[in-house]
Amino acid sequence: MPERINASQILVVAGAVVLFTSLFLDWYEPRFAGESGLSAWTAFELGDIILAGLCLVAIAAVIPVPRESGAATLVAARWLPWLGVAALAFVAISLVNDPPAVRERGLEAGAWIGLAGAAMLAIGGLLSFARVSLVVTLRPADSEAPTATTTKQPSTKNA
Repeated sequence: MPERINASQILVVAGAVVLFTSLFLDWYEPRFAGESGLSAWTAFELGDIILAGLCLVAIAAVIPVPRESGAATLVAARWLPWLGVAALAFVAISLVNDPPAVRERGLEAGAWIGLAGAAMLAIGGLLSFARVSLVVTLRPADSEAPTATTTKQPSTKNA
């Protein structure tokens, strides 16, 4: 029986998890040698909460919650492209135009991981319009492919 796995939903969830995780990583270099870098939670004034909210709402738009009338998502899936584009735009603008707390500091790996997560979230949201899906067919283990059997024909030798 074929099982449908929605590729756009996988990208949305993976992108949201990567973006949310990147908020805890260093986005900006330290100012002095003994200092640690700044994560998104310390560098952004309100942007960290906005990005975390976008991630959580995107996951809520994909993961179904059981209800009395069947499983449904908490947020309508039609919001996915807008959530992804908003997250990508916010991260891209933050990389180009530094927040006031991190002027003249270089970017760290967390910023690039956040950009990758936001891009995955945006691509997954845009693919949800196209309804791209991957079909996996599961077969029982005992049904193997038939093997070809060869029959030997008797050979005739002239004595």
